[in-house]
Amino acid sequence: MNDTLHVAIIPDGNRRWAKQNGLKGYYDLYQRGIDGMLDISEAAFKLGVTHLSLWGSSHANMSGRNADFVQNLDRVFRENIRRFATHPIIAEYDISIRVVGEWRDSFTPETVRVMEDAIVETARRTGCVLTLLIDYSGSRERDAAVAELRLDPLKHTTLREYAWTSYLPDLNLAIRTGSWTDPHNSEGFLSLLSDNTQFAYPEVLWPDFTPKHLADILADYNSREKRGGK
Repeated sequence: MNDTLHVAIIPDGNRRWAKQNGLKGYYDLYQRGIDGMLDISEAAFKLGVTHLSLWGSSHANMSGRNADFVQNLDRVFRENIRRFATHPIIAEYDISIRVVGEWRDSFTPETVRVMEDAIVETARRTGCVLTLLIDYSGSRERDAAVAELRLDPLKHTTLREYAWTSYLPDLNLAIRTGSWTDPHNSEGFLSLLSDNTQFAYPEVLWPDFTPKHLADILADYNSREKRGGK
C-alpha cells in the first residue's frame, strides 16, 4: 500500500483547555472537540491523507469516568455522527466511515443505531477511510485478536488479521496534541499497525489545533528521511 497515507490523531488537552477558558460542562467541551474533528478531517483529506483515524474516547475514559461524562459523550456522538456521514468531503473523497472499539457496549441503543446507520450509508465508498476510535484500547484489541486466533490455532495467519483494525494499512504518522511536555503513547494505541510509525507532539491543546498545524506537521513528515532501518 505504497500510495496510502495513514494518519492518526489523539486529541488530548480538552479539559485543560476548558479550565483555561472557563468552559464548564462536558457537553459544550466535547461539542467543541467534535467541531474540531470535522474541520481537521476535511483538511486532512485535502492534504492527501487516505486513511484518517481519530481517537474519540479510550476504554479507560468510558469505564473510569462518572455517568455524567459518559451520558454527555453519548449525546454528542448521537447528535453529530450525521454531520460526519453527510459532510461534503464524504462524497468528494469517496470516504467510508468505520467506528472501532467497544462503543456498542457503552452507548445507548439510540446512539448505536445512529452510528450503525452512518457506517452502512458510507460502506460502499472505496476512496478514503475515516475511522473513529470510540471506547477503544489497543491493548484490548490485541487481547481480542489473540482470543479469536486461539479459536482456530491451526490456521496459518497473523494476529493482525484478527484485529479490529485489520482493514487499515500501517500507521505512518501519529499526532498527539496536548502532550508535548510528556510525549507518550497510551493503551497500546494502534499497536498492531505502528511498527514503523513516526510521531508528532505539537505544542497545542486539541481545541486550538487548526488545519494550519496539521499542514505544517504533514509538511515536516514528508520532509523526513524514511530509511526503514536501512
